[in-house]
Amino acid sequence: MPRRLAPSTVHRRGFTLIETLMVVAVVGAMMAIVVPRMRISESTEAQLAAMQLAQDLDLTRTRALSTRSMSRVFFNPGTSSSYSGFLDDNADSTITQSSSEQLALQAFGTRPLPARIMIGRGSVPNAPGDSGTGAVSFANSYVDFDTRGLPRPMGTSGAIYLQHMTDPSIVVAVVVSPSGSVRLWTWKSGGWQ
Repeated sequence: MPRRLAPSTVHRRGFTLIETLMVVAVVGAMMAIVVPRMRISESTEAQLAAMQLAQDLDLTRTRALSTRSMSRVFFNPGTSSSYSGFLDDNADSTITQSSSEQLALQAFGTRPLPARIMIGRGSVPNAPGDSGTGAVSFANSYVDFDTRGLPRPMGTSGAIYLQHMTDPSIVVAVVVSPSGSVRLWTWKSGGWQ
């Protein structure tokens, strides 16, 4: 006959409701401390949007070089700030900003800026390397790259300014030099850095 264990020697497995509630309470308290510190600041949000724009400008320039075709980035300022990329798909040295030219770029199409970022510059002075005026200092709100990846017309330079909607003093400039290189500038403490 099998021998039975006394009730006091039976081993329980698992957790009690009290133990589970204690773990949930401790994790909840830790999250309440950590999560607010992980929020992205307004300044970082503007810088991230400017970095994305700089990468897209470099990509558009690189596509002009690799395909030996003209390319363009067109900026759409306003409340729904965005920009679009195009590549001369029929080699006629003209960009009409058609959907086929947008597809030919094989890149970002039309990229809206993050919800709280807009094309704007508040009242900050020009960024270093920019002599234009306005939130987009390129003529006609676009920059063209020729088959050598240089801004067109030759010697063209300009900037695109991105501003945070909740704090107009947070401005980041993306400056394109006459050589086609892209540089970011951030307005901090009354000066460009």
